[in-house]
Amino acid sequence: MDDDGSLGADETEADRPIHRPEPAFRPVAAVVLSMLLAGGLGLMLGSVTPVPSLRWPEFHSPFDDDPFLVADPAGGDWLDRSEPTRVDIDRLDVHAPLTALGLDYRGNFEVPKMWRPHEAGWFEPGPTPGEFGPTVLMGHVDTDRSGPAVFYGVKRLEEGDEVEVTREDGIVVVYTVTGVESFPKQRLPYEDVFGVEPEPVLRLITCGGEFDRGTGDYTENVVVFAEYTSHRKATPKDLDRPLNGRDDFKDRD
Repeated sequence: MDDDGSLGADETEADRPIHRPEPAFRPVAAVVLSMLLAGGLGLMLGSVTPVPSLRWPEFHSPFDDDPFLVADPAGGDWLDRSEPTRVDIDRLDVHAPLTALGLDYRGNFEVPKMWRPHEAGWFEPGPTPGEFGPTVLMGHVDTDRSGPAVFYGVKRLEEGDEVEVTREDGIVVVYTVTGVESFPKQRLPYEDVFGVEPEPVLRLITCGGEFDRGTGDYTENVVVFAEYTSHRKATPKDLDRPLNGRDDFKDRD
């Protein structure tokens, strides 16, 4: 597929994996889950790095009659589900492996391991890259062991910058940054970050603001908003890109 979304010279319609109604329920279920995050998306990892956590308020599902009713509002032909394996942000020299994250037994988001500061995570119950709706990636801004970590520089991203996410099926999904915002931790706009979208979008989440040593916590959440641009089959050059190691971010500022 070309950058404008049209088929390339060597690509036929049959080559395009498309969104089908049956797998749509899982993204919808993730949207329902995201709507439960009304209690406050605080970010706290160990005693150093913030990560999302949630509380469970009362909730009434809007999908009682037909769970597919608003599953794909635009009726777009998006990609089928395939787990992401890496994220590449050339402007920041970020080439990070991705690990699947869910919820722990207390209902908090799981996060990448503290001893793997070069690794980011993706919220596995949600849409995968190229499916409609928000694919959510989370990464540490720093850790007490490494200093700067994988998402240390995302606050410097600007409108027009590209983020590429490679999937297990060998497809690279390209997103274009539309904005970067910082929110007080107790006032994250859940609908804007996690809500239903008529097309694939990407969210990068890390911590920001000041570090409060009294609470061992950061004061804000940084969210990168990006929209779907295109997708392509991974080339040998794509697959040969080296991944960051655990010491690659230590000297960054």
